[in-house]
Amino acid sequence: MQKKSPLGLAISLSLLVLSTAPAVAAASGDLAGAAAATELDRVEVRPQLESQTRAVDLKRSSDAIQDAVSSDAMGVYPDKNVAESLQRLPGVSVTRDQGEGRFVVVRGLDANLNSVSVDGIAIGTPEDSSRAAPLDVIPSDSTERLRVVKSPTPDMPGDAIGGAILVESASAFDRDGRSLRGKIEASHQDLSGHTSPKAAFNYSEVFADTFGVALGVNYQNRTFESDNSEVEYAEFDGGDEDDLFATSLQHRKYEIERKRIGANLNLDWRPNEDSQYYLRTLYSQFDDAETRQRTIFNFGDGEVTALGSNQYRVDDLPADAIQKRMRYRTKKENTFAASLGGENRLTNAVLDYKIGYTRTEERVNDEMEARFEYNGDDLAATVDQNSGIPRYTLSDASWMDNGNYDFDRFVVSPKRVDDKEHSAQVNIRFDGDNSSYKFGLLGRWRDRDVDTDERELRVGPDVALSDWTTSTPDHRGGSLGQGMSSDAMRRYWAQFGSQYSARPQDVGGNAITSLEEDYTASEDIFATYAMGTWDVGNLRVIGGVRVENTRFQATGNRVDVAANGRSYTVTPLSADRSYTNVLPGLHLRYDAGSDWVLRAAANKTVSRPSFGDIAPRIGYNRGDEEVRLGNPELDPYASKNLDLSMERYIGSTGILSLGLFHKSIDGYIVNTVSDSDPDYPGFEVTRVINGDKAKVYGAEFNWQQQLSFLPAGWDGLLVGASGTWLETDFNPGLDGRADDDFTLPRASKHVYSAHLGYEKAGFSTRIAAVYRSEYLDTLGDSRAYDIYVAPNTQLDFSLDYKITSNVSVYFEAQNLLDKPLELYQGVRSRTLQNEEYGRTYALGLKVAL
Repeated sequence: MQKKSPLGLAISLSLLVLSTAPAVAAASGDLAGAAAATELDRVEVRPQLESQTRAVDLKRSSDAIQDAVSSDAMGVYPDKNVAESLQRLPGVSVTRDQGEGRFVVVRGLDANLNSVSVDGIAIGTPEDSSRAAPLDVIPSDSTERLRVVKSPTPDMPGDAIGGAILVESASAFDRDGRSLRGKIEASHQDLSGHTSPKAAFNYSEVFADTFGVALGVNYQNRTFESDNSEVEYAEFDGGDEDDLFATSLQHRKYEIERKRIGANLNLDWRPNEDSQYYLRTLYSQFDDAETRQRTIFNFGDGEVTALGSNQYRVDDLPADAIQKRMRYRTKKENTFAASLGGENRLTNAVLDYKIGYTRTEERVNDEMEARFEYNGDDLAATVDQNSGIPRYTLSDASWMDNGNYDFDRFVVSPKRVDDKEHSAQVNIRFDGDNSSYKFGLLGRWRDRDVDTDERELRVGPDVALSDWTTSTPDHRGGSLGQGMSSDAMRRYWAQFGSQYSARPQDVGGNAITSLEEDYTASEDIFATYAMGTWDVGNLRVIGGVRVENTRFQATGNRVDVAANGRSYTVTPLSADRSYTNVLPGLHLRYDAGSDWVLRAAANKTVSRPSFGDIAPRIGYNRGDEEVRLGNPELDPYASKNLDLSMERYIGSTGILSLGLFHKSIDGYIVNTVSDSDPDYPGFEVTRVINGDKAKVYGAEFNWQQQLSFLPAGWDGLLVGASGTWLETDFNPGLDGRADDDFTLPRASKHVYSAHLGYEKAGFSTRIAAVYRSEYLDTLGDSRAYDIYVAPNTQLDFSLDYKITSNVSVYFEAQNLLDKPLELYQGVRSRTLQNEEYGRTYALGLKVAL
């Protein structure tokens, strides 16, 4: 009997459930009066349908244009973190880190243009030079609802050109009476062979119908691997202008242990129907321990000859063109959000108020890398660039032996990021018969402190790499030679690390990498708004204006390195800005009858520059003739937005919708490199600037429905499909590229998703796919040097079986197609990076009381 692969087994399970559905339904009908049928009724399971119903209700009742994800009755999402849960929504995709969703992309726009809040309180980011909040740090089990508002009303913060992502934790009043839910899970990654644990527990209860307590804790410790290959392409002596050669190729092996710990405690007091008070708290800890081995082949150091048909010969390749490196680091990120507030119904008004605090931290205290160079004879090589990652052969295999390497240097890179924000807001609403008027004030006081300290240490005892040797690691892209032990490296560093120092000529370079990106910043935002809502028959009109004043202060460093690299000077820099944005908005909602809802919106939103971009800093390296500049004079992105949507609600669980949208973004911020800056003649100058206008045109489609009209058995089918189509126009204002056409960076032209599910009796199964087309990631000096992320499809499967009314088991499979993350340079055939993660399978048990 032929053994099935895990992929084949998962698909067979899905098809088996679907094919036997009519028989199961018929059997249930024939035994309607029997005890067995009664037992089947008790174990009816509908997690997909319940989640879908809640999400549809949230969308239908909203005044803003939004989409939502909601947990099922057991408080469960089929995803590891918040980012992956959100990618199920139309127009939403994710960028991944080590195969896990990290940053959320709304309507193809950079995650830097989103705002993220937890229970109405904005959260910061541990990223040192970005506003994009990573959402892989928040486990899905810590949340109750996730919403993406694509066109905010005037009573919402205006920093949402991409979208406003609202993360909401559970209240005890979300559930009936006492609720106890628990989950344990084991997940297995086939690339590493490791099996990892996960557990979650949630409790909620309402006392005396007035006081509610909801708390939850969750834990995951995931051990996995990834195989990465990366290439650099450039022109070579004697080659044609359009003939780019793989000057550097490297294989990387990652071994990763990720721990996630989440906890939330929510208290609600509702003493009467006119008053309610609450405390919301959420804590998330994300620990990432990563070992990276890599072997680097710098083919461009040799004499390159083109042989035709994308074949190349490399002669006189010096030994030190082959390098081995071992890096280890533990990154610890934690997020804490707390809000205290209430709502009171007065005689003629409703008053609500809230104070909030968020803290986001990142600590990388132990990052270090040991570097070695091959010490054998010069080599010859052949390189074949005809398929994906180039294939190569070397004239001598002795490079694989760790005993043939000399120590080069240690690189230590500790980093600390602190991001804290205090906030206070108050809103008052006056309700009339067919109208209401709302006014509000918001204050946000944010502080950031970033400290990086990278140094290269080349003076010290020699290290015998052979003492750190382990077995050759498996790698899908090619051999790395003998393996290296990060445990041995760390033991060595603990004993001898104090004996290493920098060479005199490295002192200046270390000063730049240690001081240039350090900054402190404070940002105070004061906002006020006035908004009216008028109901005219079936038409609801929402209009108003929001005014936001931003005050920014920051300190940084100018680091000026002498031409010989042996000395430098540091000059403190400071900057401050104040600007005001006026953000009008008009929203229309029309209930057309027959479950049709029409919406339209015209508004203005902003996104503030990244802290790392506007911090005052100058890195002036005279030896390398390079200058890197921050730009405190950057203006915020400002976008004028138009939205139209038509929504047809199908019963209580289905929806068919079509939306059109347009964004015109002024001052789109881009990174530029110039060698003709009049302030720095003869130097290559890197800085961020406000580019020209960017335009986005898009359409969204979404359909999801239970096919309850089908014959018995088949009526348990649930189907869904969504698509987003984008056209973008963007001029970054780069020197020498005035005639080129550009798409907006990180904007996919097409994003599609689809799912097929089935729920009947005790079974719930689902297979889901998400496709994201290619997108521009980084702008180069010419088209040949632009970097793109290749198209990607993610296919996942889940199966849930309810054993009793309180207990169920489930099976999940992720990345069934085993698709890699792929980047390419210029053209698709020139693969720049290929990173593979393998498939992951999970088996778990859920209990609800």
